[in-house]
Amino acid sequence: MKATLKPPRDRYTGNLLWNTEEAPNFYSEIIRSLEEIRNLGYWASPFPEGDGVTFIDESKKKKDIEILNDFRSCFGWLDVSLDLTFSKEKIENKPAESKLSFEENVALTKSEIAMLQLEDAIDLFMSGKRISVITLAGAADSILAGLLDQRGETSAAEDTWKYIEEVRANTGWAYAGERTKKEAFNEWNYHRNRLKHHDKRDGEVLEFSAFDQAYYAIQRANADAAKLGLKARNLQEYEYWVIETIFM
Repeated sequence: MKATLKPPRDRYTGNLLWNTEEAPNFYSEIIRSLEEIRNLGYWASPFPEGDGVTFIDESKKKKDIEILNDFRSCFGWLDVSLDLTFSKEKIENKPAESKLSFEENVALTKSEIAMLQLEDAIDLFMSGKRISVITLAGAADSILAGLLDQRGETSAAEDTWKYIEEVRANTGWAYAGERTKKEAFNEWNYHRNRLKHHDKRDGEVLEFSAFDQAYYAIQRANADAAKLGLKARNLQEYEYWVIETIFM
């Protein structure tokens, strides 16, 4: 599988990116490679969407070629190429303000960005615009899950899978079917990913319950936000709307 390495630049983390469709076939390799790269002094975390890894050289001393060699060594099952288009010179010469001069630049934390995305998703959901909700709430949840992982905590999806495993162990039942963790996560993220990507193997028509998938996306993002001590400003309005619309 081919992958592209984008080295870290100033305040930007580095990224190792690959094809989302192929990644599920390399789950065990990804886990092993992450452990190896962390042992070389990198902070590294997989993207929840499954399309790569974000990382930081904690020594902040390594050159691009050294980083490339480290990743090629630890991710030996990948064909890794280096992307140098995101150069230091371009960042340093970039104007501080927008070239359009319409609005000033914004400086937001990742948690602020995630909550703005989630709140917009909730507003769209209540106004009947379901499709965009799935992508927007999914993006918010990806950030929130990443923040939890950065703190050494588990996401709501990880907690759900842990519960499934506990029920299976305690009862012997095939709770949630015979699916593996990888299969479950692929299933949970299927519609979110299909709405963001398309390749030659995909059909042109996708049939699904937009309402259900939008609702699930918001619920996952709300759960991860709560684990971080965050709450959408329109959460109470949303909960009332859900009760009146679905349960009454």
